[in-house]
Amino acid sequence: MALTIYFIHTITGLEKTFDALTAEYIGGEAKSHHISDESLIRRILAHKGLTHDVRRHFLENIIAAADAGADLVQVTCSSVTPVIPCAREMVDIPVFSIDEPMAQEAVDNYKRIGVMATNPGTLNPSSDLIRSTAVQQEKKVTVQPLLCEGAYEALLAGEPEEHDQIVRGYFRTLAYDVDVIVLAQASMARIIDTLGPGEKSVPVLTSPPLAMEHLAGYVRDTCKPGSRA
Repeated sequence: MALTIYFIHTITGLEKTFDALTAEYIGGEAKSHHISDESLIRRILAHKGLTHDVRRHFLENIIAAADAGADLVQVTCSSVTPVIPCAREMVDIPVFSIDEPMAQEAVDNYKRIGVMATNPGTLNPSSDLIRSTAVQQEKKVTVQPLLCEGAYEALLAGEPEEHDQIVRGYFRTLAYDVDVIVLAQASMARIIDTLGPGEKSVPVLTSPPLAMEHLAGYVRDTCKPGSRA
C-alpha cells in the first residue's frame, strides 16, 4: 500500500512540480494528492498578514487532508508557516513546513543571508525563521530581507514572465551584498532556470528540493507505507 502524501498549496500551478519531486525523492512508494487554496494567499495579501480567518481556514485544510487518509502533510507556502505548530497539535499525522529545512541549510553554511519574497506576508516570517534558527544553533548571522514588489501580483494575474523578470532584477541587486540568497516561496524557484550567464553570482537556496529531501529522509527512517505515519 502506497504512502499517501497531501500537499497544501496556497497558489495553483505547483502540483506538477511536487509530483515530480515526490517521484524523484521518494519514488513509487508514495502517492501524492493536492489541496490548492488561493483564497488563503489572496486574503493574506489583502490584510498584509495572517488573520484569524486565514488561520482557521488553513487548519481546516490540514484536518481535511488527515480525514481523507493522508499519512503525511507537506505545506508548500511559507506565509502560513507560523500556523504549522498549531496544525501539528490538531492532527495525529506529521505536518511538514516548506521552509524549515531551507532555513537550517542557510544557517549551517552562511553568515550573510539574503531573503527574497514576492509576497509581503511571507517576507517577515521567513526572515524570522532564519533568525530563530540561528539563535537555536547559537550562530551569528545577518539577515537582509528584500520584497520583490509587483511580482506576486503578476503571478496571480497569470503573467509568469513578468513575475520572473521582476524577481531577476531584485536578485541582481541583492547578490552584491550577501553570501547566499534564500528564495522564500516555492513559486520563486522557477527563476533559477531563467538566470542568464553570470547572473547567479552567489549560491541560491530554494525550498522545494530541500523540503522534499527532508521529507524523504523522514519517510526512509521512520515511516512505513499504510501505517498512518
